[in-house]
Amino acid sequence: MGNPIKQSKERSLIIGLILTLCLTAVIFRLLWIQTVESDELLSQAEKNWHNSNQVIKAKRGTIYDRTGSNAIAWEIPAYYFVADPSQINEQDAKKTAKQLSSILQISEETLYKKLKQKKQYVILKAEGQYKYPTEVYEKILKLKDSGELKGIYGYKTTKREYNSNQLAHVLGFLNNDDEPVGGIESYYNTKFLKGKDGFIKYKKAKDGMMISDGPEKFEAPQAGKDLVLTIDMSIQRHVEDILDQTLKTHSAKGATVIVADPRNGEILAMASRPSYSLKSPSTTYTQENGLNMAVQTQFEPGSTFKIVTLAAAINEHVFRGDETFESGTIRVDDRTIRDWLPEGWGTISYREGVYRSSNVAFVKLAEKLGSKRLIEYIDRFGFGKITEATGKRTGIDLPAEEKGVFYNRSLYRSEIATASFGQGISVTPIQQVQAMIAIANGGMLYKPHILKEVWEPEREKLIERIKPEGKRIIEQETSRRVRELLRGAVKFGTGQEADLPGYRVAGKTGTAQKPDPNGGGYLKDKYIVSFIGFAPAESPDVVVYVAFDEPTNSYGSTSGGTIAAPTAREILKKVLQLRRVPQQEEIGYDFK
Repeated sequence: MGNPIKQSKERSLIIGLILTLCLTAVIFRLLWIQTVESDELLSQAEKNWHNSNQVIKAKRGTIYDRTGSNAIAWEIPAYYFVADPSQINEQDAKKTAKQLSSILQISEETLYKKLKQKKQYVILKAEGQYKYPTEVYEKILKLKDSGELKGIYGYKTTKREYNSNQLAHVLGFLNNDDEPVGGIESYYNTKFLKGKDGFIKYKKAKDGMMISDGPEKFEAPQAGKDLVLTIDMSIQRHVEDILDQTLKTHSAKGATVIVADPRNGEILAMASRPSYSLKSPSTTYTQENGLNMAVQTQFEPGSTFKIVTLAAAINEHVFRGDETFESGTIRVDDRTIRDWLPEGWGTISYREGVYRSSNVAFVKLAEKLGSKRLIEYIDRFGFGKITEATGKRTGIDLPAEEKGVFYNRSLYRSEIATASFGQGISVTPIQQVQAMIAIANGGMLYKPHILKEVWEPEREKLIERIKPEGKRIIEQETSRRVRELLRGAVKFGTGQEADLPGYRVAGKTGTAQKPDPNGGGYLKDKYIVSFIGFAPAESPDVVVYVAFDEPTNSYGSTSGGTIAAPTAREILKKVLQLRRVPQQEEIGYDFK
């Protein structure tokens, strides 16, 4: 046997030598890494890190009604949920799907399929919904804290909230990608509401931990501006309730109501049917019910358009109320034009012709004016030149406004004749409201608008107050005489169903037959019936427009006088009461 002490020393020497060689190799490798391979290894490491450019979403501006205290659209906290299927086994997937189904309102089958996907990131969302309120997050958090849920994560975000399902077409909404659809949400999105998102940039490992001591770059978000609209929600609610009540009796393909202040063009209420739910637009919105009939439809106005011809004739001093004519029919070129009562009313005055809405009376007024002057006045009242292809938009601050359809050529005498009573041309409801505003306020054509004020976030400071944009188009005396005649049309003529004791309503009914889209004249028994008016007649506080597309009922006739006028009466009654307009006795107009 060898010397044990010597053998132990040899082993220690060998081990020491091995350790020395290993340490030398490590040191050499470290030096090599830090010098020769440093750039390459750093590049590989950065590939395993993630440059996180995390967007910090800006708070969207709040929208208020005209009071400035009644919020009608605002941001609320919300959460979205994701799953990491790699953390969920087969048994847990079935259990998790069952637990989350009722909470997230997603079927167990759909959830199970999502949890079995071979992905690290799967959004858990129902049809048309992936943002959930705080109470849902708290339920899921409770399950996670108890250890019953694995691989499910909630992330904070925001959600748009609306105070009711009314005003859908005016407000619009945000879709699932937070993109605005229609209304004020869309029109003022980038200019005021959206604000500017911030961001934070930093390096993070795969587990999400920040690698550096602090962010490489940070920019704080800038909140969107708050908007105060001209809309009065008290009026809006009554308008929509009355409209819905009317549609229970007279079903219709579509309907719209506009209420405006004639002194400045402010829109106090606007509603269209069909509509959708602002509370759940993702499941109720369609292209059909998303159409704002007040600004996005154009149709032959019929007799409500006669106010333009009447105002033009008075302003040009060719209207004489006591002068008479033979009603019933009139021949223009090779065309016979009839009154709505084919046999007419015999020999009547032009004043009575206005009351009875005689087509013949307005054809004769158009002839007195001449085509050039009538075309000019139609343009003056904001509709555009009917010798062009299309009209002109009012410029109301709502998206996708239509502008009317005209002839795009010189007109025949018969076409000038029919244009005088609103046939052969197409216009929008908001264009008609703009025209009536000028009649009601003394001759000023104002641009209708929805926005009243712009404020800094949280309404800390007023930035801008919208000033009415208007220009004079007729004399004040012309306006007064037209108002007087339109009061007579309600008191004695086709608009009697709009009359409201104590408030002296003035206005004009319309019953326009719808053109056949395939050509060849007009559709049988297909009408758009309407009423446009204001009150009180001598000093108008509000203008109201009501229209129904293809109304039907089981009794009586469907006309502007029998359907639209009574609806306007009920709206005016509520609006004038809400605006505290005092009742007065009838004043001594010279009606006859």
